[in-house]
Order: sequence, then structure tokens, then C-alpha cells
Amino acid sequence: MSIGSEICNRICKALYQNEYRRFVTPCELERVQTDYLLELLHKNADTVYGEKYGFADIKSYKEFAETVPLTTYEDYEAYIEEIGKGKKGVLTKEPVLLLELTSGSSGGKKFIPYTKSLKQEFQKGIKPWLYNIYDQVEGVCQGRSYWSITPVTAKKSYTEAGIPIGFEEDAEYFGGIEQGIMKQLFAVSSKVKFSSDMEAFYMQTSVELLQCKELTLISVWNPTFLTILCDFMREHVEEILLQVPERESRKTSHHGKESEAVQVAEAIRTNQWEQVFPKLKIISCWADGSAADSVKRVREYFPNTYIQPKGLLATECFVSFPMVGEEGSRLSLYSHFFEFRSVENDRIYMVHQLKKGMYEVIVTTGGGLYRYCIGDMIEVLETYEAAPPRVRFLRRKGITCDLYGEKLTEEFVRKVCMKLGLQEGFCLLAPEGNRYCLYTQEVCISEQALDEALCENYHYDYCRRLGQLQPVIIQLVTGNPGQDYLKRLTTEGMRLGDIKPAYLSGKSGWNEWFHLAEMKEINRERTDTDD
Repeated sequence: MSIGSEICNRICKALYQNEYRRFVTPCELERVQTDYLLELLHKNADTVYGEKYGFADIKSYKEFAETVPLTTYEDYEAYIEEIGKGKKGVLTKEPVLLLELTSGSSGGKKFIPYTKSLKQEFQKGIKPWLYNIYDQVEGVCQGRSYWSITPVTAKKSYTEAGIPIGFEEDAEYFGGIEQGIMKQLFAVSSKVKFSSDMEAFYMQTSVELLQCKELTLISVWNPTFLTILCDFMREHVEEILLQVPERESRKTSHHGKESEAVQVAEAIRTNQWEQVFPKLKIISCWADGSAADSVKRVREYFPNTYIQPKGLLATECFVSFPMVGEEGSRLSLYSHFFEFRSVENDRIYMVHQLKKGMYEVIVTTGGGLYRYCIGDMIEVLETYEAAPPRVRFLRRKGITCDLYGEKLTEEFVRKVCMKLGLQEGFCLLAPEGNRYCLYTQEVCISEQALDEALCENYHYDYCRRLGQLQPVIIQLVTGNPGQDYLKRLTTEGMRLGDIKPAYLSGKSGWNEWFHLAEMKEINRERTDTDD
């Protein structure tokens, strides 16, 4: 155990205690949210956006909902362009510190304005979440942490007025005092983000992780990223350990026992990851929605480690965070102003009006987004009179593919794959010409069976009967398709932290990125399956 690491963790825990206590103290939900909203509108009344929608005259949520329209990113593009040119007071009275780049699964870059207030709003969720981990997961405070780092795919850039695009490093999401402390606790230096390519990124990350003998916490977004990283270590174990002097040293000790390097290498080769990182206590990653299937491999690699599903976070806002021992996650009540559009009746509700059911999330933030529809669907699991509701992420609202009106959705394709027994390995359905192709590691069904299952979707069936869509085909992929999937999306500009596991893609041309098996091999497997 490193005394230095424990001291740093204890300092962070002490710094987060007040925010945690406020979060768990009973409160009046409507008052907390309304006070936040009216204060924000008052502060930004003199902005271009505030004057357009009369922020100065709004005295209640009812007036806010009647005056300010629901928005999507397209409603802000012109305003953000003006901010990039240096115009002040456009969306917020506060200056914009940077524009954080993000994108959706179908592409299209977005630039999200970050102000001091927005960073503080993120911390109002991060702090109680981390305090709860420190307080409830024994041993976490005694070691260091690995927080997934997004590799840089292009040089640092700025707007016309010199506003930075993107954070310099991930520690900037933490408060000012904690940034320096967190840098001491990070098992992997943020410098790895500047690796020359993805292989160099994985190599340097692996080396630094294996140098850390006191790793107690792993926080990644996509569970697939963690298993890809583990697979990379297994495939390059000898090369990696040569760069880890503490574990390379001698082949045997003076007692004749195997050296640590030999033991670690064997553990890596046999996927015994809890022997590689024996002090690891918790892994935080996505585990809801489409990630529910991907996280199974993480559990196989770390069977005795506590896997904590992340709450709902987006580049634009911090929606919810988990509490140890609870199902789902708690709404980050003090972060932003929240509204929820019911799937059942399309009505919009405030936090205190929620009941169990499915909703679309709408946020108003200190970064200058007002009644912004983030496109995420949640399920409200439980509500409380004086505490934030417990919720669970379901899916993205907009992940659909619609060539001819077939309206395939991520959730439907996922259910088809589960029904046909395809959920264990890699599966991705994508359009190719006038048909769909399923890229998969294992062909255990016929193309006819898959097409029939997809035809349970009325619109897909209709397009098939009209001849607009040709029958689906199956393409066997080899190698590491999960890694190939991430490589394409990061190469095309997506941040690693924005890439969620998916069963459906609106992009074509995946055959240029995956390693494809010979067609005769696929045909043979299909024939065997049909027989």
C-alpha cells in the first residue's frame, strides 16, 4: 500500500463530503429545481438568447415552459459559431472557457460551450458519487485509479477567436484543488493521449497499468474498451513486460521461485486479470442499454470485482450517478434543471412530478443550453418525496436506420440478436447498398432466419415485400472486430468516451474496416446451419 496514495484519496474524500451530505439530506425537490432555474435565467437575462426569449420577465417554471421552446443542437449552431468568432454574452453572461467536441453515433460534430458554471455543475455529480465509493468500497482509498483517456486524433485546435477546442486533459473535469491530487492518483499519465497511433496508445497504456501495483479503481466508459485493452495485453504480453522493469527483472528469485514477471505473464495469457491487478476493488463502466451485453465479458475477466454501472453522463450534462448497493442511479438533482417527456403521453414533467415509467431527458444548464433534448431515454425505477429519483438509462432516442422507410431501431435489432442467440459475440447490423449486412464473429443461424426475424418489424417487412430491400446477408468477421469498430469511429472524429456499444449502425462500408472471412467459409457454415 502506498501511504501517499491513501493520503491523496483521503484528502479528496474530505473535499467531497459536504457535497455528498447535501445530496443525501432530505429536500423539497420542486424548490431546489425552481430556485436553480430562476437564478440561471436571471443571470443570463441580458444575453442574446435571454433577450430573445424574455428571461427577465420569467418568474415561474410555467412561464419558462410557455416562453422558451424545446431545442436540439441545430438550434444552437449559429449561436456557437458567433461564440467561436469571439462574440460575448451570446448564450451565457459568463465567458466560454472552451468548446468541447462531441458527436452522435451517426456522425456530425458538435461543439458544446463550457463555462465555469457548467464545470461546477458536473462536479456536483462527480463529488457525491466518488465520496460514496470512497466511503462504501473497502480498500479503494489505499491505491491508485485508472480513468480512461481519450487519445488525440488531431492537433490541438482553436476557434477564430482563440477559444480552445477540447480539454487539455481529463483531470480538468475535477475541481481546481483536486486536479493536482488526481494527477498523483492516476495510474496512467494523460500523456498517453498524444500517442502516434492507436497501437502505440494501447501499448503505453498497458505498460503504465502494469507498472501500477496498487490499482484499486478502474473507470472507463465503454466496457468493450476494457476487454479490448486486456486482449491487447494478452497478445503483446512479452513486448509489454520488457518495458515494465519492476516486473521484468529476473526469471527466478534467489529462493528458486518464479519471478513476478513470469507469474504476471502467465496470469495475462490465461485471462486471470484479478491476479494481474490483485488490489482492484471496483470497475465503473456502462452496463445499461446496449452495454448490458458487452459488460458480460468484463464480469468474466473480473469475476470477483465489484462492477458498478455508470449513471447517465453526456458531454452536454451530468444526469445521474450510481450509489453503492442501489439498482440504477440517482438523478444529479443539484447539477442542472431537468424536465422529462413521457413516452406514455408525450407530456413534460418536472422532477417532483415523476412516476415510474419511461421518459426522454431534457436539460437546462449553466453552459447555455436551454430545454435541450439530449436524446437519451431513461426508465424511472423509483421516486421519493424528499430525495432524487432512481433512474436507469435505456437507449438513445435517435439510433435508427431508415433507407426506404423500414425504421429499424437499436433496441429492436438488439432483441432480434438476443432471440437468435447472437448476443454473446460481436454483432453489428449495417446497411450495404439496398440490403443490410450482419457482421458477426459466429454464424449460428441462416440468413433466412435472420431476415424472418427482422420482418417482425412491420416497416422492414413492408419494404422487403415491395422489393425495396433485398434479403439480409451475414458476413463472418475475424480478428478483433470490437477494436476495428472503435478504430473507425475514432478515426472519423468521435471521442472514445462517446462511443457506446451498438447492434445497429447507420454507416455503410464496414467491410473496409473489419477483417472478413472467405466467402466460401461463410457459405459452408451457412449450409451446415441450414442442414
